[in-house]
Amino acid sequence: MQKTKKVGFLVEELSASQLSFNMIKNTNRYIENNDTDFVAFFENYTSVFVPMSFASMCVNEIWSFDGSLVATSASTALSISKTFAAESRFFYVWDLEWIRKKDESFETMIQAFCIDDVKLIARSEDHAKAIKNYSNRDVHGIVENFNTEQLMEIINNV
Repeated sequence: MQKTKKVGFLVEELSASQLSFNMIKNTNRYIENNDTDFVAFFENYTSVFVPMSFASMCVNEIWSFDGSLVATSASTALSISKTFAAESRFFYVWDLEWIRKKDESFETMIQAFCIDDVKLIARSEDHAKAIKNYSNRDVHGIVENFNTEQLMEIINNV
């Protein structure tokens, strides 16, 4: 089995948030002992509040990225469905957005969960059940709090 050497994380922004903090902290720790290249692709430019040991780029640079891509929101999941060169695609459902975003219609939100070649990853067992109930799709794995080691196990076993 070939280990993935390039992984891109798609986030809405890199500003102070639980998602950004866990992604940066855990990925920084992971790359200390591994030779995987990581890139954080962001939709909205903001200042980064924690030093990153990996690259960050605007999402418009993603079109030629040929590694594995991991979306972290419904909007970023829809972005990776249009990426041509990606080796594999995942949607790490960090937040159960459909509960909070009342202005989004079901038809719009569910599209992000029903992309055939995008594998769903849940944040917890409870999230996995909620995702199954919402989208009628099973998750491919569970990764707690952006544990990069667990995430890489799932990516490398596809």
